[in-house]
Amino acid sequence: MTCVTYNRAPILTDTFAIASASYRYVRQLGAKAVAWAVLPDNLHAVVELGDTSLSDAVRFFKAKFSGQYRSACGVKSGRIWQHRFWDHIIRDEEDYAHHIDYIHYNPVHHGLVLSPFDYAFSSAHRWREMGYYDRTWGMVKLPLVEKSYGE
Repeated sequence: MTCVTYNRAPILTDTFAIASASYRYVRQLGAKAVAWAVLPDNLHAVVELGDTSLSDAVRFFKAKFSGQYRSACGVKSGRIWQHRFWDHIIRDEEDYAHHIDYIHYNPVHHGLVLSPFDYAFSSAHRWREMGYYDRTWGMVKLPLVEKSYGE
């Protein structure tokens, strides 16, 4: 799943605490992000849905974030998010692994860091701790991961 801010406003990493609180709210609905990366103007996640739909999870996340963002930043009007979101149904283990890698490599792809593990707003650290990556993964351009998904 990919969500993008309206006009690609770079607000998400500066308000990461609001995004985290909004995610915790959606988590109560049963949706769980198993891998994620929050970039300044978009976020990516592989989501296990539980008893809710992806549309509902995204709608609740965007609404919660927007309300908290408006309150915290004094924004009275205007859009926060682009309409809709990009989604993809994972087909198999290879597709799952590819999307996990794409999400974690995305901050490197966008030139924000040289290593995925230098980026604070991502689950890459947790996946490395679980043994999915070694410490040098993603420090060299990854052509298969460079393929664009949802941006």
